[in-house]
Amino acid sequence: MNIRRAQITDAAEIAKVHVKSWQQSYRGLVDDDYLLEMSVTERVERWREWLMQKSHIVLVLEDENKELCGFISGGSIRSQHPYESEVYAFYLLKEVQLKGHGTKMLKRFSEELLSLGKKSMIVWVLKDNPSKQAYISLGGKKIDEEQITIGKQQMLEECFAWDDIAVILTTSKDHMG
Repeated sequence: MNIRRAQITDAAEIAKVHVKSWQQSYRGLVDDDYLLEMSVTERVERWREWLMQKSHIVLVLEDENKELCGFISGGSIRSQHPYESEVYAFYLLKEVQLKGHGTKMLKRFSEELLSLGKKSMIVWVLKDNPSKQAYISLGGKKIDEEQITIGKQQMLEECFAWDDIAVILTTSKDHMG
């Protein structure tokens, strides 16, 4: 498995992973109709735009055949919380989850942020998403929660934060993805 910076040419593959990972990971949490209606085509354009933004960090996970099976994206914080950066999206296909790849990706992402002088970070995760345990095991502390709408559903999202993302690099637990 290889982690690398995403290229604009990865937009279509990232969009596929985005949709497929939602459909795999959120079945039973998010309304089935919403999951079935998710469009790869619609997301390709968004990903092209995001990949062109220099302020946006996007890392991809590829297997030995150079097929994308996960990604993490983020950059400067988008909310009023007193942190410098944020994970915007982080998804792995089901077949590569729970093998330590997510932890490696989050560590690499943290290194990228540190190289830009960013020291703190947040991530929002659905309250009922079991993957949030990985953030906790890597030192994330719950600081907030809010109600969001996904399709026709009202759901709770929790915010986990790191005052010093260097903690992520020194934590050896491989519970994530």
